[in-house]
Amino acid sequence: MNILFVCRGNVARSQMAEVLFKKYIKGDYSVLSAGTKLSGPEQPIGELGPILDNMIAVMKEEGADVSGNIRNQLTPEMVAWADKIFMITDENDPIPDYLSDSDKVTHWELPDPKNTSLEFHREVRDKIKKLILESTF
Repeated sequence: MNILFVCRGNVARSQMAEVLFKKYIKGDYSVLSAGTKLSGPEQPIGELGPILDNMIAVMKEEGADVSGNIRNQLTPEMVAWADKIFMITDENDPIPDYLSDSDKVTHWELPDPKNTSLEFHREVRDKIKKLILESTF
């Protein structure tokens, strides 16, 4: 089964979800993450600067180094590839028209932790982890 996690910039929520899924869910899964609106080129997260230090730190607490993870722009090909898509969004996140009515999509309402405290990043990470552990895939 192919799983796709999507948020706006593919720098925090969907990256966390991808890594946590791979860590905690066992089975025959392929997992990707992507963003609906990258604010720059596809590149390793560690190259984006100190704005992501909190996200990198909270994932290290989970035993995961995400600094080398590549940010990906969401494409229609990724959507076609996915069997299930998890949109991790808040009210400010754009959702492409080709996803809004898809029966593949599950919406997880979570705020973007960008420019927030280490503790807020932990809260978002823990909510994502809880959603993953409680979901049926």
